[in-house]
Amino acid sequence: MGKTMTETAMALSLEIGERLKILRQMRGLSQEKVATALGITFQQVQKYERGANRISVPTLLQICEILGAHPMEIIGDVPADNTERPNVLRQRLDIAESKLARMQKIIAERT
Repeated sequence: MGKTMTETAMALSLEIGERLKILRQMRGLSQEKVATALGITFQQVQKYERGANRISVPTLLQICEILGAHPMEIIGDVPADNTERPNVLRQRLDIAESKLARMQKIIAERT
């Protein structure tokens, strides 16, 4: 049997929270700084990141502005067949690590 809407919504909130936390940390911002910029408490940011509270669209857009991110970086890509969602940030990290490894190899060959 498939997931209920509540289970699906909870899973999505957890994924969005994870992405939000990763982006915030990548930008070097604390929960406190993001919260201050949003005019909320850092505890609320914690709840967003844990997936305990859902993020409204206006709040999501504000967060994107603060983090200098596109909303899809937080929402993620959803395939048309509704199968497993790819982790966009993980894919980008894998690409960046691959490029770094190639650059390190080139530098090592020159020395």
